[in-house]
Amino acid sequence: MTFFYGDLLPFAGQLLSALWTSVYITVIAMVVGSAFAVLLYLGKSGGSPWLSRLCSAYIEVFRNTPLLVQLYLIYFGLPVVGINLNPIWAGIVALTLNNAAYTAEIYRAGFESVPPGIVEAGQALGMRRGTLFRHVIFMPATRNVFPALTNQFILLFLASSIASIIGLPELMNSILNINNHTYRTFEILSVGGLLYFVVAGLFALGSRIAESRLFGWGVKRHA
Repeated sequence: MTFFYGDLLPFAGQLLSALWTSVYITVIAMVVGSAFAVLLYLGKSGGSPWLSRLCSAYIEVFRNTPLLVQLYLIYFGLPVVGINLNPIWAGIVALTLNNAAYTAEIYRAGFESVPPGIVEAGQALGMRRGTLFRHVIFMPATRNVFPALTNQFILLFLASSIASIIGLPELMNSILNINNHTYRTFEILSVGGLLYFVVAGLFALGSRIAESRLFGWGVKRHA
């Protein structure tokens, strides 16, 4: 058996376009999901019992059910109640809601890692609540869990391939379509796997650079 990658060259543009789709839906889901995750944590740890139970239930439901089921419910289930989403929006919503549940637990660890004494010092200095949260709690918490957030970002990018099942024109969907045209199964899957690997590696590299730029003040340097 011989492998021939030349048949894939006419589809290079399609692959790159689909890869871009995978990247941007991942970025949107990560950014929006992370913001929602912080709100989930604050609601869960706040003083309102009913809000705490609601946020806890959300986190447990989305962390303990398959992403594929959630995607099916959003794409095929919501039209029953009159909400119709195209594949791209259904994929973004599913990835965002799923990511928020996992990221909320990551932020929980980050917020709990902030020493109470630092918060008390900020309060003693008369800092406003918003300023105190942003500079004394949120930034140090994010710094402490930044590697975990990076891992979640990469996992989210890889999980975006599941959205191919509803016809979202991302990388895996393109790989399957190209395979149907060329019947070069090994070749197209190996190229697709390489693209996922390279982009995940670039995300990891970009994360290390961002960590040093954004949180250089928190990095201990040894002589």
